[in-house]
Amino acid sequence: MRTEGLRVIAAKEFRDHVRSRRFHILLAIFLIIAVVGLIDGSIQYNQQIEEYNENLAQVSDDEMMPSYFGWKPSILSAFFKMSMLITTVGVVLGCAMGFDLISREKESKSLKILLSHPIYRDEVINGKALGGIAAIALAMGTVLAISFAIILIFGIVPNLDESIRIMLFGGLSFLLIFSYFAIALFMSTVAKNSSNALIYTLIIFIILSTLIPSFATNESVMEIVVGEPPRFNGPSGPYAVSSSSTASSTGEVVELVDTSEIDLAWEEYREKSEAYWEKRHTFTDAVNLLSPSYNYQQMAIAVTEPRLSIALLNVGSYSSDIYEDLPESGLAILGSLMGALAKNIIALLVIPAAFFGLAWVRFMREDIR
Repeated sequence: MRTEGLRVIAAKEFRDHVRSRRFHILLAIFLIIAVVGLIDGSIQYNQQIEEYNENLAQVSDDEMMPSYFGWKPSILSAFFKMSMLITTVGVVLGCAMGFDLISREKESKSLKILLSHPIYRDEVINGKALGGIAAIALAMGTVLAISFAIILIFGIVPNLDESIRIMLFGGLSFLLIFSYFAIALFMSTVAKNSSNALIYTLIIFIILSTLIPSFATNESVMEIVVGEPPRFNGPSGPYAVSSSSTASSTGEVVELVDTSEIDLAWEEYREKSEAYWEKRHTFTDAVNLLSPSYNYQQMAIAVTEPRLSIALLNVGSYSSDIYEDLPESGLAILGSLMGALAKNIIALLVIPAAFFGLAWVRFMREDIR
């Protein structure tokens, strides 16, 4: 592969994207909703800071319990709301940028003319991908720059911890949009025309973003795969496990209740419940790994609301000390979550790489007539 042809094609594709009306409209919608969301989030953040400072002034350090409501608010909560936007408008942007990259060339017969020049096929597909990646990076960079400007206008200066997490949030958002761009690019190489490519892309989008998460959380499916949740089968009645009796001062016989069997039954029930929820989470996570939107949401929560992410990862757990000894830094908490979320990070990288690989192989083997 020669780099000169690659640079020319990538530059042309980038210019075509940033000059297209489709890109302008979607980016404008993206920016408007992001700006409105950040303005609302900044106002709420300032109110939360005021309430937090008032509560902090009324209690001592010993009285301040480590709970979700005792944590210092962070501007990252506004970016958490923005993640919901990116899973819709951002994904549509990625699909719209990729579904006709190859199919449009086929329909106009320009692909055959292009390949008649001294240029390799891998330069064409790689150049188109690089042009799209650069346009997506430009869109996300614009959104992040405006986001920083808005929070600074409201007098909110993010510290180093928050600034790093905002940049990580931007990187994750880029990966999500690129994932659906790669899917759309693959469909563009498979389909004979742009209409079919768009339909195929929308079908895959619905399957990955809606049907798979719904399937993974369906109660009927859960009962088939992991069974029904355990039930408490301990002894019933206050005198069901009485082991002895004694006489009171009035001469009446009083039953002494032995609770050891009840305690044993509750311990067994707790162990079964934890095992059940662990199985359920394992199955749900395994299925949802196929969905880029789900993987992005899990990582976005961990980056913007790391304590909430810990709570979600411990759903069904009977442990009461999950919030103990948590560091104040959100970045440090995020680091402790990396082990549990490693599979989501890998999936968010593998899925776009896999679809781009499929698109590359398909294009290299396609018979262009």
